[in-house]
Amino acid sequence: MQTDKVIEYHGCEVRPVVTATGSGRYTAAAVVTDRAGEIRTLGVDGDFANVQEARDEALELAVAWIQQRSVVSDRYVRRT
Repeated sequence: MQTDKVIEYHGCEVRPVVTATGSGRYTAAAVVTDRAGEIRTLGVDGDFANVQEARDEALELAVAWIQQRSVVSDRYVRRT
């Protein structure tokens, strides 16, 4: 598992998390901490060829969720 630096976006902290699979591919998630300190984990639906692609998708999902765009479904959100 690889975590990148925390990125701040609209007052939230975003930490992309990339994990290598047994097949040499990668999965991704984003951990978002909002202004109130509530933490959510957003799972990215996908199987990625490299770390950068997985990281980019995790960040894109987090930004979309923060902006509350309709492309984000609650099925990807796990509150912790």
